[in-house]
Amino acid sequence: MSDVVLKSTLTPSSQNPQGTTAQVRLFKITDIPAAMDKMGWPISAKLMRHWFQGMPWGTPSGGMTAEVKSHAQMPPAQYMEETIVTYEWLIGFSRVVRARNDLRTAWNNPQATRLIRRNILRKFGQYSSGCFPLTFNGQGSKAEAFGYANSRSVTFDTFDELNDLRGALANFNLRVTVEGTVNAFPDKVTFIAERIGFYAEDAYDFNDEGLLSQPLGYWNFDGIAQGVADSLSNNANIGYEKVKVVVTAPFTDDDVEQRFKDLESKRYFLITNSDFVAYRSRHRKGGDFVVYSNIGYETITPIAFEFAK
Repeated sequence: MSDVVLKSTLTPSSQNPQGTTAQVRLFKITDIPAAMDKMGWPISAKLMRHWFQGMPWGTPSGGMTAEVKSHAQMPPAQYMEETIVTYEWLIGFSRVVRARNDLRTAWNNPQATRLIRRNILRKFGQYSSGCFPLTFNGQGSKAEAFGYANSRSVTFDTFDELNDLRGALANFNLRVTVEGTVNAFPDKVTFIAERIGFYAEDAYDFNDEGLLSQPLGYWNFDGIAQGVADSLSNNANIGYEKVKVVVTAPFTDDDVEQRFKDLESKRYFLITNSDFVAYRSRHRKGGDFVVYSNIGYETITPIAFEFAK
């Protein structure tokens, strides 16, 4: 979406039989963070600004690698963001609290125990003796690299509410991890779980997997429309209001031109993933990244695990 202007011809009047042309700057994707700020979505705005400030990956498209996207590899440090999204902010949203409460009771279910065993033996199985503290110092990326115990997807349906959480992360993963003490023996490894922690993980990227580019909503300088119907109704009303300004308002040409600019600034534009891909290709800027929140901890009654080698 380029920095072009929209030329809108003003209706001829008695003062100006030929009419004039008002040039209005079109809404661009780089205007979205400011629109998010207007809507009271500070985290969404910070994450998108971080994307614009980043650099493309070394892939042909400049987008995130498939290995990182699929969690087969950890992202390079320059493509991690660990300061913007916090656990304290996340639990201000009810759908995150529901996922957290579910994980609180599922952190050591049979599936989770198998993951804990795999992660512990992968890290400490080669030791025949020793006592090792297992802690991630509040960093979600460290817990992710070691291996989480369980996970839940936090998702939004098409007609769910629009808020800062959806604008920032949309669909993302909430993980539960376990910290404690590991003891290594010749034939086994024991693990004393002492506290659990929760963190969010999400790939912030604009890569499409299908033939059609994913729509990201209808936007203008003031924010996002509540839906397609709202955007169409708003855009149709702009045309009506422009006619009414010329017909009914005793304005000078300068007044009419300014009013036209004000009205055109309210026009909504459909934004899709492809707009960001095109921006990255054109400007050689815009870096996909992986979001990790900090870890929110809860102390538990110590539980002992024993894993045979």
